[in-house]
Amino acid sequence: MPGQSYYNATRKLVLPGADVVVFVADSQARRFDDNLESLQNLQDNLLGQGVDIRQLPVVFQYNKQDLPRDLILTQDEMDDALNFRAVQSFSADALHGIGVFETLKGVSELVLKKLATGREVA
Repeated sequence: MPGQSYYNATRKLVLPGADVVVFVADSQARRFDDNLESLQNLQDNLLGQGVDIRQLPVVFQYNKQDLPRDLILTQDEMDDALNFRAVQSFSADALHGIGVFETLKGVSELVLKKLATGREVA
């Protein structure tokens, strides 16, 4: 599995000019600290570009929700830990495509609102 430095380098390449962000978190309880670190890294990279994450449309996708309950955090638990703005979040099992279309639809709606109003959408 790629380390945080890999994701940091990727974020630095793709974030400039981004209209929205889909933050995909691993629902496994053992990955909780990694998720927090990734979210903080995302915020730091955005701030480095002069972008406040609170002003950028964001949705959360909580992947691996298909795993046994004793291995994962629920969508509500993930929201409590990561979703400080109470934005849209989606439970997902990307391996089987569950929740992926719903996430795409949610983020697409944010982009369309932003284009229609010509301003930032939270």
